Amino acid sequence: MKYKAIALLAACIMIATGLAAVNAAPKNEGDPKPGTDFNGPHFNLNLIGKNKEMPGDYDNPDRHTLFVPIDTEGMNFSIHTPNNLDQDTMDGIKIEITQGPEFAMIDGDATDGYGAFELGPGKYWVYIAVKAKSPKYDEAYTNITGWVEAYDNTGALWYYIDVGFVQVSKGKNKWTDATDLFFVTTNEDDFGFLIGNETNYIGNLGMWVFEYMSGLDTWYEDSGGLAPYNLENLAYFWQVVNSGNKLIQVRFYPMG
Repeated sequence: MKYKAIALLAACIMIATGLAAVNAAPKNEGDPKPGTDFNGPHFNLNLIGKNKEMPGDYDNPDRHTLFVPIDTEGMNFSIHTPNNLDQDTMDGIKIEITQGPEFAMIDGDATDGYGAFELGPGKYWVYIAVKAKSPKYDEAYTNITGWVEAYDNTGALWYYIDVGFVQVSKGKNKWTDATDLFFVTTNEDDFGFLIGNETNYIGNLGMWVFEYMSGLDTWYEDSGGLAPYNLENLAYFWQVVNSGNKLIQVRFYPMG
């Protein structure tokens, strides 16, 4: 009984700190999504709304927080030109997301318009909820769009591919499934790279965005130069438009 109590305490501490447990029971990619109580191993990322630019350095890899403007009205960030969107800016702020050997905060302050975050290895169910909003905003909301960015050497053009969108607002126990932000379907793939029968293409979700970008990166070479695009400099980022939300929590649950 003593050993069981110790094990239970360790598991509770791991969940409370938001760290993904390495000894979690394995799941298959087709398993059901996390239950409504959202218990289980996961990683927490907290987007904290601030009404001014934050001073100092917030790039500690162990951080679970990323500062964002509480109101992005009038803010925008530059994108590469010429591009398929025929525009040179996007509204809101940019959060660049990469995938590496561990979860890490690369740039924890996006109040200046740019932040960066590294995901740990694997694929994830992703859920977002607004935990707090400013009382100054009657209808606070946060819009998040996932974008794949790539440069085409053949056409000398930058491409921006919209791979998912969610809007979240404050509500009791209101969690929004945002997994779609990290998967690319055949309908979203403007290049015609995906067929839909790939071994790593998951049902209605599509292909994990980082596997998708890896495939695009080698497409031209693997085709012997016959692919219609020769893509490089691939990146994935969130375009975030925030209006009044003070705490937005993002949870990453391992798929398996």
